[in-house]
Amino acid sequence: MADRSLNEPRDGGTTGDVVSAPDADIPRSVLYVDDDQLVLRAVRRTIAATTMKISVAESGEAGLRMLEENLYSVVVADYRMPGLSGIEFLEKVRAGWPDTVRVLITGQGDFDVALEGINRVGLFRFLTKPWSPADLVATLEQGCRQFELVLSNRRLTNLLELKNVELTRVNEVLESEVQRRTSDLLGGLLNALDLRDTETQWHSRRVALYARRLARQLDLALAEQLDVERGALLHDIGKIGVSDSILLKPGKLTDEEWVEMRRHTIYGYNMLKSIDFLGNARLLVRNHHERHDGAGYPDGSRAEDIYVGARIFAVIDTYDAMTSDRPYRKALPAATAREEILRQRGAQFHPQCVDAFLDIPQPELNEIHKTASTDEFAGLD
Repeated sequence: MADRSLNEPRDGGTTGDVVSAPDADIPRSVLYVDDDQLVLRAVRRTIAATTMKISVAESGEAGLRMLEENLYSVVVADYRMPGLSGIEFLEKVRAGWPDTVRVLITGQGDFDVALEGINRVGLFRFLTKPWSPADLVATLEQGCRQFELVLSNRRLTNLLELKNVELTRVNEVLESEVQRRTSDLLGGLLNALDLRDTETQWHSRRVALYARRLARQLDLALAEQLDVERGALLHDIGKIGVSDSILLKPGKLTDEEWVEMRRHTIYGYNMLKSIDFLGNARLLVRNHHERHDGAGYPDGSRAEDIYVGARIFAVIDTYDAMTSDRPYRKALPAATAREEILRQRGAQFHPQCVDAFLDIPQPELNEIHKTASTDEFAGLD
C-alpha cells in the first residue's frame, strides 16, 4: 500500500499531524471516476499532453479501492453512476482523504445537484458535460496547485509548532535556572539573617514546612502550597533592612523602635517585588503580621482580605514560637500551644485555618520540627 500519511487520518474528517516531504515529491496525480468508457478514453488523451498523471476508475467503489493504494491530488467524479453516485463517492473521499481536491461532473440539467455538492462534500469546482479539454486541464491544474498549497501550509504550521515547542522548552529551562539562582541568593540572605538574629535561627525553616503541611490540609493546589512554603521561609527577610541596634536590642523596644521593627514587612515585600515567581510569596511576607480581627499590621487587613498564605502562617508562627526554645524561656508543650491557638480562633486567627491545623496529627508536627531543625532541610525549591 502507498504512503497515505499526507491525508491521515481517514475516519475522522479532520487531518492530524503530517509527515513532511519536499514539495518536489508531491505527485500531480488525478483520479477520474466515470462509468462511461468513451469519457475515460477522452480523459486519458486530454491529460496525456500535460505533466499530470491520470488514473481512471469505472465506479465509485473501484475509485475508493484505488485511493486506498495511491495518493491523488485531485479526484473527479461523474454525478450519475450506478452504485455510488458522484456526490456519495466524493462524500466518502472527503471523510477519508480530506486534503484531496474534489471535482464533480454534472449534466446541463444538474445545476442544483452541483450546488448540493458544494455544501455537502466541499467541492473545489464543478464542470458541466460536455466539458472542453481546455476547461478540464485548467481545472485539474488549479486543483493540483491547491493540493500542494494545503500540504505546504500544513508543513509550515507543523514546523512552527515544533519551533514553538522547542522555544517553550528553552524558556522553561531558562526560567528554572533563574528560579534556582534566585532561590540560592535568597537562601544566602536567610543564612545572613540567621547570623544576625540568632534568636530565630531555624525558625524560618520550620515554619516553611509547617505552613506547607497546613496548606495541604486545607486542600490548596500544589502550586499554591509551594507559594505558601516559600513565603513562610522568607517571611522575615525584611529584617535585613532593620538596624542592628533595634534587631539585636536585648531589652524592650521603645514605641519608635517598634514602628521601625514593624516596617520589616514592607521592606521584605519591596525586596521581592521584582521577582515574578515569588508573587504570592511576597504577599505572605507583607501580610504575615495581620490578624483575622483587623488589629494587625502593616495594613490592618482582616479576614479574607488577608492573603490565604498569611492566614496559614499566623497559626504556624504562633505554634512554632511557643514550642521552640527561646533565650528567655524553654519550649512550651505542644498541647499548650494548641490551646492558645484554639483560644484565639476568630480573633487573631482565621477559624478555618485553626480547625485544619488542629486536625494535623501531633506526631507529624513533631517530625517536621525535627527535620527542619537540622541540616537536612533542603531550602527553597
